[in-house]
Amino acid sequence: MSHSMRLVLGSFKPFSHFRPLQSAYRLKGSWWRIFLLAIVAFLVVGITSFMNIKYAGEMPEYAGIVADDRLLFVLSEVITDGLLGLITFVLLVLGGALLYWPFFQEVGFKRLAYIHSYVVFILLIGMVLQLPFIPFLHEPSLVSPYSLGVYVDLITNSPFWLYSSYSLSIFLAWGTFVQYVALKQSTTHAKRYVIFWTIGLNLVIVAIIAYMRTAF
Repeated sequence: MSHSMRLVLGSFKPFSHFRPLQSAYRLKGSWWRIFLLAIVAFLVVGITSFMNIKYAGEMPEYAGIVADDRLLFVLSEVITDGLLGLITFVLLVLGGALLYWPFFQEVGFKRLAYIHSYVVFILLIGMVLQLPFIPFLHEPSLVSPYSLGVYVDLITNSPFWLYSSYSLSIFLAWGTFVQYVALKQSTTHAKRYVIFWTIGLNLVIVAIIAYMRTAF
């Protein structure tokens, strides 16, 4: 029995989509979709970077650079950010699967990477829906009305907690729910076990990303 990767269907109808996952011996259509998803991640992050520069003023100082070279400088920033987004995509899919593997060994690394691809797809939807707010608010993409960060920003200026709270969005909650459903359909562990580790490990990933953003 095989199971086909359907990112849209799995994101909106996870119970029916992931039901055959545990008994599937073959995952169809996953590699080319993951490759396409990586390209989309590069484009979305690159566009977000450009809009951050254009509308939110998020750009390193380029004093001393002649006007003709500034476009090239901006382009290099956008491409660099796009590549970083691509690397982040790979880390979230493969690194996330590796992080989950000790707790869900019976699911298998390949299936865990497969499941994490759905989470990344949902997070990319969130990034696309965030784009209109950048020119509207003249704030960088980090400042998202879809996250808890807008509220945490009122009580603390700590970069770590701000980065963490801005990652706690309705799209992460959506992705976590889809992830839980997929894992529950793929394992014999109790419901509480799956809920605990799904939420807990996602919070660990959020904390790691926030630390890396503030430390470097």
